[in-house]
Amino acid sequence: MDAEDRTPLARGNLSALDRARVLSQALSDAARRARISRRSRHYYSGSAFRARKGAALLRWAAIVSFSVMVAIPTIAAGLYYGLIASDQYVAEARFTVSSGTPPIADGIASLTGIPGVAVIQDTQIVTNYIESRAALENLQQLVNIRRLYSNDAIDWLSRFNAEKPIENFVKYWQKMCSVSIQMPSGIVVVKVRAFTPEDAVRITQSVVSISEALINTLNERMNRDAVAGAQEELDRTSQRLSAAQAALEKARNEQGMLDAAKAGDALNTLITDARSNLLNMQQQYASEARFVSTNAPQMTQLKSRIDATSSQIKELESRLTNASPNSASSDAPLSASMTKFAELDLERQTAEHLYAGAVATLELARLTAERRMMYLNTFITPDTPQEPQYPKRVLYTLLVAASSSVIWGVLCALAILARNHMA
Repeated sequence: MDAEDRTPLARGNLSALDRARVLSQALSDAARRARISRRSRHYYSGSAFRARKGAALLRWAAIVSFSVMVAIPTIAAGLYYGLIASDQYVAEARFTVSSGTPPIADGIASLTGIPGVAVIQDTQIVTNYIESRAALENLQQLVNIRRLYSNDAIDWLSRFNAEKPIENFVKYWQKMCSVSIQMPSGIVVVKVRAFTPEDAVRITQSVVSISEALINTLNERMNRDAVAGAQEELDRTSQRLSAAQAALEKARNEQGMLDAAKAGDALNTLITDARSNLLNMQQQYASEARFVSTNAPQMTQLKSRIDATSSQIKELESRLTNASPNSASSDAPLSASMTKFAELDLERQTAEHLYAGAVATLELARLTAERRMMYLNTFITPDTPQEPQYPKRVLYTLLVAASSSVIWGVLCALAILARNHMA
């Protein structure tokens, strides 16, 4: 009746035969549409997609890969972190490296509050030393750290193989030890992981001890170098002063005088007195020559005294400046001796000042060596941890599941993309 109602001609005045023919035609159309619909669904569901080559193999590959790449690693991680992995305890220590002298704040430090370059450098030295092989060797002597991390009670994946070389142990130690610097305060935070609370505390205390020993070694080396350098400078200046004094003494012995300047002053005094006497005698000779004959005995005697005084003045002047050509003396003029004495005396005075400065520097270096230049101030000592902080069992298991799922999904997407291109 539904087919009859949907046929518009059924609403007209038709005979029973016509109505039967129309109804039969409507039923035939409905059956044909039903067959076409079933054929289409069968084509798309069975004959098209399912008939592609390797579809079943791809489904099995997806199931197997999911089991291998996701299910098995997640179950293995859950079993390992939940039942096998050893507990790891963390001990923490905090300290600062400060200078023994008040730091001079530069422009950047005054604006930002960051410590000076020297303090930062000393802190970096300590932090790099803690993670180095040298620190690990010192820890081996103190607490036998290799035995602590290779104990049979530790699970096989977490413990260190004691047969491996020191280079591998350094990498393992860098994973178990965390060192950081909090700026701008410059606080050094050291965190050490171990498999028992007692071992964590012992190792952390040993790390602080070797760090302080490093600071003391650096102090001793700086002080020793400073004192040695000051002592070498003092020895050099002492030798220079001795050489200057010896040269001055040799010159005095050769010239036959203690002080050329005083000898020059005395010679100038003699020349001045002789010139004064010569002037008086010349005046006397001139005044008496007006009344007495020049051939008179007293005039002849006065003339001889004037000539002798003039010769004496010339001789004294030649000794003071340049030697007279007629002089038989081979001695150097006093002016040359004064120049040589002045140079030697200047060298002696310079050597004395340098020697005094070297003595003061050596004394300052010794006073500085008596006090420490750097300090390691530990304000948080390691305490025994009460509960393990590693491993993060649930978190690590979820991370393994998430990462393996992502990798599996990417590989599946690439496989489907390649299959679609090859179809």
